[in-house]
Amino acid sequence: MDDIELARDGRVTYRNFRHLGFEKVTWGVYSQPVPLPDDVYEGRRARFLQHVRCVMAAYGGEGAVLYGATALQVLGVALPDSVQDWDNCHLAVPGSSRPRRKSVVPHRLKQPAVWREIAGLPVMNPVDHWTQLRGATVDEMVEVGDGLVRRQHPLMTLPQVKRRLDELSGAPGVKDARRALRWVVPGTDSLYETRVRTVLVRAGLPVPFVNLPVAVESVGRVYHLDLGYEKERVGVEFDGLVHVANQSQMRLDAARRRDLQDAGWVIVTITADQLRNPQQFIGPIRRALVFQGWHRP
Repeated sequence: MDDIELARDGRVTYRNFRHLGFEKVTWGVYSQPVPLPDDVYEGRRARFLQHVRCVMAAYGGEGAVLYGATALQVLGVALPDSVQDWDNCHLAVPGSSRPRRKSVVPHRLKQPAVWREIAGLPVMNPVDHWTQLRGATVDEMVEVGDGLVRRQHPLMTLPQVKRRLDELSGAPGVKDARRALRWVVPGTDSLYETRVRTVLVRAGLPVPFVNLPVAVESVGRVYHLDLGYEKERVGVEFDGLVHVANQSQMRLDAARRRDLQDAGWVIVTITADQLRNPQQFIGPIRRALVFQGWHRP
């Protein structure tokens, strides 16, 4: 870690760190500024990763492993707002060790087991970190669980998640994770898709397919719907900020919906604002399903 310096090594100190082009990250640890990407989320994650690297450098050799939300954020798992923590570094520490440092939250574990290193940072099995989330609702646990078995670069498969929960039987948080696992579906692309699916199912609608491929022969294309009911030909699409802010993407989305509608599909689009008041889209989706032939059992 050439961009990180420890004060105890003597080269960079509180007297000269600015002169040498470093910034103080945590007590006794200095870092060169991190180039930040334009994307807001990626910029925040880059700053966070550097902060965590500096904290771990300070505790090098003490057997500390990343814990809970910190580990999941390092792993790139999208978390609900209620369990995110970009200001603190949560660590699993062995035995009775209780490191005291500003912005460090220690969690005592008998023997933290390293699963692998991400960006040089030690993490446990992602399922372990899933069970370490505290205060999350069942629906929020489902959102995180979907993130473990996401479509792009999944961290685990569903059988691997189940197997690890069996290995952790009796540990804190396992019961909550098992309760959420019944609703976890592999192959999602975003936390918001999971949130929409959960809302629909809890409203009594059937479970939609995730990233449903739809072949439109008239244009020779295969489109993937965020959520879809194949038999009834009803698709549900989530429009995030990336769609609203990008005129080119908006034109592509409009053409895509037109092609799908010409092929007999009813497409219901949901925005982030509507997620705060789900009745705005539950009714239209229910009516679309009924119109397309769905009969509630």
